[in-house]
Amino acid sequence: MIPLFDLTGQYKIIEKEIVSVIKKVLNKGQYILGDEVKNFEKEFAKYLNIKYSVGLASGTDALKIALKSLGLSPEDEVILPANVYPTAFGVREAGVKIKLVDVNLDTYNLDLNLLEKTITEKTKAVIIVHLYGQPADLDSILSIAKKYNLFVIEDCAQAHGAEYKGKKVGTFGDVGCFSFYPTKPLGAYGDGGMIVTNNKRIFEKTLALRMYGEKKRYQSVTFGYNSRIDEIQAAILRIKLKYLNRWNKERRKKAILYKKELKKIREIKVPLEIKHSEGVYHLFVIRAKKRNDLKRYLEKKGIITGIHYPLPIHLVESFRYLGYKNGDFPVSEKLSAEVLSLPLYAEINSEKIKYVTEEIKSFYEEKT
Repeated sequence: MIPLFDLTGQYKIIEKEIVSVIKKVLNKGQYILGDEVKNFEKEFAKYLNIKYSVGLASGTDALKIALKSLGLSPEDEVILPANVYPTAFGVREAGVKIKLVDVNLDTYNLDLNLLEKTITEKTKAVIIVHLYGQPADLDSILSIAKKYNLFVIEDCAQAHGAEYKGKKVGTFGDVGCFSFYPTKPLGAYGDGGMIVTNNKRIFEKTLALRMYGEKKRYQSVTFGYNSRIDEIQAAILRIKLKYLNRWNKERRKKAILYKKELKKIREIKVPLEIKHSEGVYHLFVIRAKKRNDLKRYLEKKGIITGIHYPLPIHLVESFRYLGYKNGDFPVSEKLSAEVLSLPLYAEINSEKIKYVTEEIKSFYEEKT
């Protein structure tokens, strides 16, 4: 069987280092906001070349707390793409109004022609989502945001180490948000998140918000949360951070091979990287005709695939309150019916990739 992700293969490579740091934390007996968290925050900020970083319990909390740190009110609108299912929950938890925008069919990211038309007097922020590890068109979005004096939040949950014009994503906007969910390019062995910023005020506000709104211990000055990455996960991520560039490079190599093998299959559209960008391929997401049939066929051949995501936000039951309906975001709806994530991880070999692509080819030949 070829899994969609293979976390055990990666673990075996770094097992001794991981076991060693876990023992170190356990022997020290400090599990919350200790030296491992402080050092990981410093090392991750250095990796991105940004001033401040704050470790949190999850990527969803990172989005929520990032928006809270900007001082937005419940009446303020925040724009985000209509196809980014997990992002919407963090925005909803922040208590602001969600304003959706459709996306580009080729890049899966914000449709720049629609973005400016969606902005109103109530719009205060735009969320850039570097979906599947592919940088969005930052120059264009930042230009529009500057024109309308909007905050910019980068959702980099799937894009650790991705670059735009040689600079790491997460460092372009007012705030960058990361997730360390196990399957991410930089994944914990549990959960975790991070906010990064060059703004000292946002940094200090975030520090307070992650722990009950405290300025000092037991001195809460604003309503806050309990959202802290723990020492064991921070220690693990410090080890894995050293390997991140290597793993990103390997995933890119495998993605290029996928593209080469799939380009002759007319029923398949492969991911597009925009100019000046270097994606990290957290997921290798194709668009496929007869997607559901193809998925079932591949599973019978021992190939596990995924759908990220089966519904755009406006058609998810818990977001029906937004008032949108079928047809409001046609590109996002089309993508939800066509996208298919193929197995991709640094350790997958070329033989397995060729097997996957040959089976995809066989499926369409049979259908024809």
